[in-house]
Amino acid sequence: MKMKGKDILISVVAPAYNEEENIEVVIRNCNAVLAESGDAAEIVVCDDGSTDRTPLILEELRKKIEDLRVVRAARNGGYGDALFKAIYASRGEYVVTLDSDGQFDLSDYPRLLEECRRKKYDVVTGYRVTKRDSFLRVAADRVLNLIVRGLFGLPYRDTNCALKIFKGDLIRKVCVEARAYPTPTEIMIRLKEQGACIGEVAIQHYERTGGKSHLKLFHTGWEMLLFLVYLRYKLFLKRARIINRI
Repeated sequence: MKMKGKDILISVVAPAYNEEENIEVVIRNCNAVLAESGDAAEIVVCDDGSTDRTPLILEELRKKIEDLRVVRAARNGGYGDALFKAIYASRGEYVVTLDSDGQFDLSDYPRLLEECRRKKYDVVTGYRVTKRDSFLRVAADRVLNLIVRGLFGLPYRDTNCALKIFKGDLIRKVCVEARAYPTPTEIMIRLKEQGACIGEVAIQHYERTGGKSHLKLFHTGWEMLLFLVYLRYKLFLKRARIINRI
């Protein structure tokens, strides 16, 4: 049965760019997990200007899965832009962010939701117990968390983990500047600066089984560092009352 916006508890949102090898499995898994949970839910996917079969697969899935909604970007605007197109189109009391490459399992979301409700958090972020990736990427991710902790004082284990749950009314008011990889961390920095109450829960991480990552380790790492320095400078200007917001 199609849910009215005010009745939706969970909105699962994801960006998708050229994920023809993964998107159907990910969406069907999400649908199965949500059906088993019994929560009134929707799935919102933003196709970020894909040039492969991703749009066709999403259209076929939309016909079969009642609560799947597809947002289409006219051109590729990057991970952050696509993620927030999906977020802004969501209607749930809670919003769960997810990647569309199959590296996260939505079956972890009930624990994030329980923690969010039990401790009255605004946000609960997952942290990957074991990151299933190359040694260099795992090492780079650990260095990233140390840099974020040093620059912004965020004491969390895995700020850039994609699997998070937010109060819907809160995350739908956020605006981000990052196009790609820094987006989950930028969200955390902005919400912490706004005084959001943030928790974290351990989750599982899986190897990508199809397609290929669009990240280039050293180029992405350099861009991430530049962006974090930029954001830290904006935060300094805000606290000095030179600008109104970061």
